[in-house]
Amino acid sequence: MKTIVIFVLFLCVLVSCSEWGPVLVAKNQDEGIKTSYQDPALSALSARHRLLLSDIYRRYQSADIDIYPGGIGFATVSGSKGEQLHYLLVEVRPRNISFGEAQTKPKERFAQVFEHHYDKNLRYLRATDVPMDGVDGVAFGVYWPVRDYSRCNENGGFIEYMIIYFPKDDFVNLIERRVTLSEAVDNAEVVTSLALKPPKTVRITEVE
Repeated sequence: MKTIVIFVLFLCVLVSCSEWGPVLVAKNQDEGIKTSYQDPALSALSARHRLLLSDIYRRYQSADIDIYPGGIGFATVSGSKGEQLHYLLVEVRPRNISFGEAQTKPKERFAQVFEHHYDKNLRYLRATDVPMDGVDGVAFGVYWPVRDYSRCNENGGFIEYMIIYFPKDDFVNLIERRVTLSEAVDNAEVVTSLALKPPKTVRITEVE
């Protein structure tokens, strides 16, 4: 399996139960689209495909699905032979996903998001989003809050996430319904952070 070499943002900030806590969603397109990169190749991809990134942002906004800050852009992944691959990156934080910390276990939350939320949020992307030269796949992430419902069920808590890295052909086959999500993840890298722990790579069968 390939090694992820981008730095996945590990957010374990505890948020107070008030409207003044950190807002972990992009408030506008400028906040939603990542434009600052250390890798010149990613900067060039971002500049070249700015209209595509803006279109993806608008699709999710039209569907009332929030984008994680800097959640639309490009990421670098190291392939199995050490080669540098460039993936389209889209990270969302759907408004309808949240969990009570005391009511659920980490693996249960992961399984619920994978089974009931991941695929339907992914499908605002299109196969035509990735045929361009220089893009080798898609990294799609879903973020969700875990809260102390005894104190507040609308704010506070901490963030968990999963990001799945699909090679381009597998992503296209998934979007065009030639394979299922469960089949597509067989060739994908799945990275998750649960219960305030550092991100790790998992196999889906480990959490079902």
